[in-house]
Amino acid sequence: MRLPEFVTELSPVRETLAALEQGERAMADAVAEKNAQVCISSADEGLSLWEQDYGLPVREGASLEDRRASVRAAMAGGRTLTPALLRELCVTLGGADRGEVEEDFPNWRVTAEAVSRGRIPENTALLERAVEKLKPAHLEVVVMPGADMASDRWAALTGGVMVEITGDDIQRSDCARYAALTGGVMVEIWEA
Repeated sequence: MRLPEFVTELSPVRETLAALEQGERAMADAVAEKNAQVCISSADEGLSLWEQDYGLPVREGASLEDRRASVRAAMAGGRTLTPALLRELCVTLGGADRGEVEEDFPNWRVTAEAVSRGRIPENTALLERAVEKLKPAHLEVVVMPGADMASDRWAALTGGVMVEITGDDIQRSDCARYAALTGGVMVEIWEA
C-alpha cells in the first residue's frame, strides 16, 4: 500500500519507512546468497557441503570450476556411460554447446566431440577426468574439442599443425636438440 507523499514526509514515518526498506533489501540479498549456494553452478561457500554430500574431499584451495566439475562428475557417477550421458557431459563439464558421440564397436572405441558455436571449448580436462572415472575398463573413450564456424555464404578456413618431437626419437634423428614439423590443412565450408 502506498502512502500519500505528505504522510511519508513526516519525521517518524519517513525514518521508519527508510529502515523498513533497508531491512527488506538486506533480507533479499541474504536470501539470494543462500539460494546461490543451492545450485552447483553458482555455489562458492556452499561447495564444501556439496563435496561432503557426495563423499568427495573438501578442496578449499582448488579452483571453483574444478571443484564444481568434480561434484557434477560424482552426481553422474551412478549412471551408466551411454552416448546420451556422454553428450550431456560434453555440455556440462566440457563447456561445449553440444556433444557428438561416434561409436566404433569392433575396436571398442568411442569418440566424444565437445562442439561449440564459433569457438573451440577452452578446457576439456575436466570432461576427460570424469569420463575416465565413468567408462568401463575395456572401452577407450577419446575426448576431442570441436567448433562450428558459421558463415553467411561460403568461406574457407586454413589452419596449421605443428608437431614437436623430443626425447629418444630426436636422438635417433639428425637433429641436435629438437625438431618441429609443420603442415597445413585447408577446410572448405559451404552453404548446403
